[in-house]
Amino acid sequence: MQNMNDIIKESMIANAIKCNYDEKLETILNKLKKPELKRLVDHHGLKGCSSLAKGGLIERIIATLGDVSRLEYILCGMDDLMMSDFVMLVNEAYVNCDEMMSSSVYTLYNLGYVYPVMNGKEVVYMMPQVVKEAYANISQPELQDTKVRTDLVYLYMKALVNLYGICDFAQLCKVFNEYETTPLTPEEALNVLFCKLTFHGNVQSFGPLFVSDSLLIDSEQEVLALRETQEEKEYYMPTKEEIQQFGMDEGEWTPQLMQVQKFIEENICEDKKVAREIAHEMGMSFAYKYQPKLAFMALEGRQIEMESYNVGQALMILLMDAFNHARTWENRGFRQVDLEASAVKEVASTQVVVPMINPIKSTKIGRNEPCPCGSQKKYKKCCGR
Repeated sequence: MQNMNDIIKESMIANAIKCNYDEKLETILNKLKKPELKRLVDHHGLKGCSSLAKGGLIERIIATLGDVSRLEYILCGMDDLMMSDFVMLVNEAYVNCDEMMSSSVYTLYNLGYVYPVMNGKEVVYMMPQVVKEAYANISQPELQDTKVRTDLVYLYMKALVNLYGICDFAQLCKVFNEYETTPLTPEEALNVLFCKLTFHGNVQSFGPLFVSDSLLIDSEQEVLALRETQEEKEYYMPTKEEIQQFGMDEGEWTPQLMQVQKFIEENICEDKKVAREIAHEMGMSFAYKYQPKLAFMALEGRQIEMESYNVGQALMILLMDAFNHARTWENRGFRQVDLEASAVKEVASTQVVVPMINPIKSTKIGRNEPCPCGSQKKYKKCCGR
């Protein structure tokens, strides 16, 4: 199976522009058709370009590519590997396709920062001089500080969508400001999200919320259904360690999930690395809600079969226990066992008082008085015997 970089490489070669790598940017852009120029304009979100002729579009694109602030914003959206590839393109007249290690080249191509052109009969990547000059005018210490801050905010975003599935910006700021010294505002958080969306799809924007991309694979219905399930429930407040774990997509390795891994090693797959991968996938599959079918797909995808029905049943029991001890989206990060224990404790600590509507008054009856039962006998010769 081809990896993403190979697929991107083939696409870029297929769309190579028929000119040499040392041509001017204006010449390269003139080789593109007007719809392709419109694509560059749209990817930058430029306004007021719909009525421009081809020459006007080219001028607007060149001016945009030389915008230092815009380029700095784009760079903050990259991870370290993407940044390394970008710097390599800055420092070279051209770069061979095989030298690019990240998938960022396709996004950079869509933005006009990179072009697949010719070096003789070979397709290579070329970065326009106007982009290189813009990069040279960026203060590297300031870029580094801004990038560190952007990456930190995004780490919290990833952690919270991995923990909650859906989160609002107020909760993000509450958690971030609990552990970090420089306060985060919803406005800054939204800016970071849009910056990272250029290159990353783990976290998606959904109205006033940010959500896990896995909830938007088919439609918006999963988001709406989960939002309804979570309604009026409190958010779990993660620890700083949990932020790191969930932000790095590791999640929480509970003792119960470790038992799942151990069982898989002993009964299904002896390869410890594969067993851990399977257990991790199973744990991720019930972050939203317990669905055994999705959990067992981690085995089916690797064409691993269980030896017997009993092995499958034993694994099912372990998975159910792991689910009950996992931090789930439907409970906004709380564990099922913690919620049940809290409910039992609340019931046990609640004193139930049953009020009496008509309190009974205690009255002493004399032995020679009429019996209250209505027999017309004295009490001492009737009920008082």
